[in-house]
Amino acid sequence: MKEFLAPFGRLRFWPAAGCVAAALLFWSMARLSGIDPALWQLLLLALAALASGAIVSSMRADTEAPPDLVVHTVNTPTWRPFIQVNRWEDRFIFAETKPGQFETSAAKRDLVELVDERLRLRRGLSLTDHPDQCRAVLGERTYAFLTRPVADCPTDWQLDQYLRNIEEI
Repeated sequence: MKEFLAPFGRLRFWPAAGCVAAALLFWSMARLSGIDPALWQLLLLALAALASGAIVSSMRADTEAPPDLVVHTVNTPTWRPFIQVNRWEDRFIFAETKPGQFETSAAKRDLVELVDERLRLRRGLSLTDHPDQCRAVLGERTYAFLTRPVADCPTDWQLDQYLRNIEEI
């Protein structure tokens, strides 16, 4: 029944019964005064008014609180006030939801570009032109993560280690 009444918003039984009772009261008062309205027209008018009221009430903003957001990922969002940090977190969370495609994700591409730019600005090195010096600066694992194909998103612990090595540039 709820699916049938869903287009009418929050339509309850007692307001509908009240509208029918009001239509019957109006019909009986009209009959006493000598006017002969059709009962079915009054009932139809009352139910139309009830339906339009229900539709208008369904367009109001919900007052019920939405359910809590539950994220089932390794990289959980922290929603820090820094827009760029949130953007990076979102990229890693999105990359984590597509297993096996981390290599082609924007997260890895942007991270490699960031590291390459940092190496160029602070050390005068490039990942492609100076691989031995970059491996010494970054560490073997971080360098391998940045230059070799990686199928899946790193875990929180691995990502923390990589980011610490990148920050030390």
